[in-house]
Amino acid sequence: MNLYRKLLYPLLSVVSQLLAALLLGVALVPAFLVIQTTHHSLHPLDSLLDALAVCLAISIGFVAFGITLLVLIVVVKRMFRINNYEYRDSIFSAAAAKAATLNFLLNLATFVYLPLLHSNYFLVWFYRGMGAKIGKGTVLSTHRLWDCDLIEIGVDCLIGSNSSIAAHTIVGSAGRLRKVRIGSRVTIGANSSVMPGVVIEDDVVVGSNSLVPQGAHLESGGVYIGVPVQRIN
Repeated sequence: MNLYRKLLYPLLSVVSQLLAALLLGVALVPAFLVIQTTHHSLHPLDSLLDALAVCLAISIGFVAFGITLLVLIVVVKRMFRINNYEYRDSIFSAAAAKAATLNFLLNLATFVYLPLLHSNYFLVWFYRGMGAKIGKGTVLSTHRLWDCDLIEIGVDCLIGSNSSIAAHTIVGSAGRLRKVRIGSRVTIGANSSVMPGVVIEDDVVVGSNSLVPQGAHLESGGVYIGVPVQRIN
């Protein structure tokens, strides 16, 4: 562990930045080609319409960049088998390193593009690609799902804006990953947090700005609000 702290931890920190640079650079290629082709075909810009065309090319290029980045992140996750599993160990363990790497990739996607995909099917696609099990008809209005391999969400659910679902906790130098299971037809209000080890049964409503604490079990058909949540019906 001491060797990890002294050598591997700084090394992995550097590698993560190099990985970010590589992914961002490759993802920019389609955007660069779109913008370059449009600019060359219209150069010099002789009219307002030409300028508008170049600006549209830039915006299309940004969308192409964002989607390409998401695809690359999913490919890297699957190619290198960066998977999460339940564990309790030091944050300097191999399991913790995998969890940190996966959440680093999620952070990269969040920083660049995911906020633009709220309530969009592509957001569900991305999180499925990152390992989350998400049923048909479920709408995600948040980009704050972490430790995706350990998250299960049923059909016809609504996860509200800026809500967070995480399967990890860290206390001091100790880390733990626990599955989060959310049933079908569940509504989680905006700005709520669902913590590791939580089980939410079918047809539950969690009010906005609520906290579902670690290991909580919310029974079917209930309405829960508060910090931490309490059943009100």
